[in-house]
Amino acid sequence: RRKAITVTDTGNGEAPDDGGETPDDGGETPEDDQDGEGLWLLVTDASDLVAGDQIVVAASEANVALSTNQKSNNRGQVDITKNGLSLVINDDVQVITLEAGTKAGTYAFNVGNGYLYAASSSSNHLKTETTLSDNSSWVITITEEGVASVVAQGENTRNVMQHNETSSLFACYSSASQKPIALYKKTN
Repeated sequence: RRKAITVTDTGNGEAPDDGGETPDDGGETPEDDQDGEGLWLLVTDASDLVAGDQIVVAASEANVALSTNQKSNNRGQVDITKNGLSLVINDDVQVITLEAGTKAGTYAFNVGNGYLYAASSSSNHLKTETTLSDNSSWVITITEEGVASVVAQGENTRNVMQHNETSSLFACYSSASQKPIALYKKTN
């Protein structure tokens, strides 16, 4: 079952607080491995995402995530550690800030120096552009198992973000022909 998202801007750039607390059992947690920067949890419902959230794009079926390394035509991958529904990242993992996209119901993936975008109709390109466009505005749907479909809404038809396991990279394809991705959201 897939659920569509509704983009909600909280106005303060922060995700809503559910007020829940995690008991401290004295053991090491994934949060401990990230210098207290927060816990990264698998998103299993797209309606849990809002503008201002920080996310990581990871392979659904492998222990790798989208790298900070923007290659000429795609993004590299970097090794990560998954602990059940959580993720431990390192400095080479691209942290993305969600923003409202150009079209209703879309998100922009702000990587700090621009926005990830589907860059071609003839090649499997995933690049960074400095100005938000329809090609950098993504519709996100997510299954209950956490498999994400991320599709750009511009003119470029190679617009489905996926993990290419064979080439060890993330790029955009014309259909779901590669390996699926998952989104992990930072919680405090």
